[in-house]
Amino acid sequence: MPSELPLTQQAYEHIQPEILAGRLSAGSRISEKKIADELGISRTPVGEAIRSLATEGWVEQRPRQGTVVRDFTRREVIELYELREALETFAAGKAATLITDPTLSRLDRYCGEMERLRKELSESGAGMLNDESLKRFLAADMAFHLLIVRTAGNQLILDLTKQTRTISRLFRLRRQRHSLQVVQRAHDFHRRIVAALRQGDAKTARQAVAEHIQASRQETLDELDQHHATLDPN
Repeated sequence: MPSELPLTQQAYEHIQPEILAGRLSAGSRISEKKIADELGISRTPVGEAIRSLATEGWVEQRPRQGTVVRDFTRREVIELYELREALETFAAGKAATLITDPTLSRLDRYCGEMERLRKELSESGAGMLNDESLKRFLAADMAFHLLIVRTAGNQLILDLTKQTRTISRLFRLRRQRHSLQVVQRAHDFHRRIVAALRQGDAKTARQAVAEHIQASRQETLDELDQHHATLDPN
């Protein structure tokens, strides 16, 4: 059955999951013709989709190389997390004054999903989340943070946060392994944030979100440094 999505959107939703899943890794070249042939459409909507992906930071267009999947420098990762911290701490402070019981219940459910993942990982003895569990973890993590930002009621901040968290999620899917310690720490931070929001304590909510993002940044940078050291041991 033909898709009812606009052709540009079809192309976008064909390429982006390939990057997220790692099937198109950093440096991989993206062929407009190949994608157009796979989807049975012209190259024009594929080109438009690629330009959107470039604007969002997923790919870059290089002279003589064409379009390739972007990698991230250490400086870019730091700046990304700095932006997240600025946006999300402000949003948490506003959300503390606007939070409702139904929203708190949804946040509790996301915390519950993380707790289930922590328990499953602990009981499995595997040491690290597998691919499917990692997707569940990242989905719960993203939903938790976006709900807080959405509660703050600022659409521009929500749009910017969606973009930065999507790029952050991409980076962590490609790089980071999640140990029991990482899952436990994220769960503990989320519980602290919910407790502050429940009390309407804007200052504590902002502080908990800032510390959470700072810890996440350090975990990501440690993993990035280890990855680069593996590629270039000298």
